[in-house]
Amino acid sequence: MRDVVLLTADSVRRDHTDAMPYLESHDVMTGVTAGHYTRPSLAALQSSRLRASIQSKVIGPALAEVFNDAGYETIGLVPTAQADPAFGFDSGFDHYDNYMSGSGNAAKNRRSNLREYLGSFDIIRQIYRRVYPMEANMADLPPDDDVVDEAIERFNDTKGPRFLWVHQMDSHRPYGRGDDAIPKSIDRKAEASGSRHWFGSSEVSGQERQTIIDAYRNALGRVDDRIERLVDGIDAKDPIVAFAADHGDEFGEDGYYYHQGYRRRVVDPIIRVPVVFDGIKTVGDRCSLLDIGPTLASAVDAQVPAKWQGNDLSGTRTEQTITVAPWHESATVAWQDFERKLVARDADVSITDSEGEVMVERTDVSEGVEAQLRDLGYSDAG
Repeated sequence: MRDVVLLTADSVRRDHTDAMPYLESHDVMTGVTAGHYTRPSLAALQSSRLRASIQSKVIGPALAEVFNDAGYETIGLVPTAQADPAFGFDSGFDHYDNYMSGSGNAAKNRRSNLREYLGSFDIIRQIYRRVYPMEANMADLPPDDDVVDEAIERFNDTKGPRFLWVHQMDSHRPYGRGDDAIPKSIDRKAEASGSRHWFGSSEVSGQERQTIIDAYRNALGRVDDRIERLVDGIDAKDPIVAFAADHGDEFGEDGYYYHQGYRRRVVDPIIRVPVVFDGIKTVGDRCSLLDIGPTLASAVDAQVPAKWQGNDLSGTRTEQTITVAPWHESATVAWQDFERKLVARDADVSITDSEGEVMVERTDVSEGVEAQLRDLGYSDAG
């Protein structure tokens, strides 16, 4: 059986893949995410179900479970709190690490409901951000080079067939570490964009915007180099390799920057991402990230669960996609056929299927996971 490698990276926009020459040397499809930030998007990818995006967690049977049932050794190296085992991301993996201290802590988060309520008001949210600036900080995460080194070593030390999932974070704001990252002052200003400015102007200048984009594209180049290094470094003879991003980022479109969960935005710079399959012939040039699981499983004759909603792209074109952007008790939903898009904003959203009805609702997590999410720039107060 052929080895299968799934490579994902944070915040890669479809229209910036020209900064990734190795990736662009393949046929690049336009993928549409099922969520608007990492957790709901990757949960839906791993579950091939919209229900996973609505609930922002992996729902079985997950992709690694399918490969495990087919006789694969499964390895997952995903350095982000968004993919914590508390959200089911370790399902089906023989070895899984998201590199978070205290991952899976059962202690419930005791966040203040009052703080969450007050955070819904723009002026209070801006006061909070002035006191507790939310620039992204990835100091607690291992460098992507170390993660890739570990992935190559674990893969080569494991008897086949092997399924490997590796996620890179260097392309997440602030787009690097040290001198590679955008300056904190610019990061804070861009993060606050799109809101009413009660404390004076925080408009990002043209030069500052270019600084952000340059750092971003440099980060994409580093991610691309690691993808090539990993593919060259594993000992698989005829592997199937897939690449996708969890979402994109905004760079001043409509006045907004980055991907901020509480905004529930489903614009193309956020939900259109590159998707590549190497070792599988696919039809069409566009897809949903829900299609990745069925396409990979079908390629090795693994049993595709009936509950999965994605298409096998080796024989089926995806003509329509749905993106659910949940945050706490509401979501924005976008349907599109790549020519038209219908958007329902900030609504009460539910899905009904064979397992019953589920609503978009807030997920409680441990204090440790919550702290790690804040380090990445996510906060209830924003």
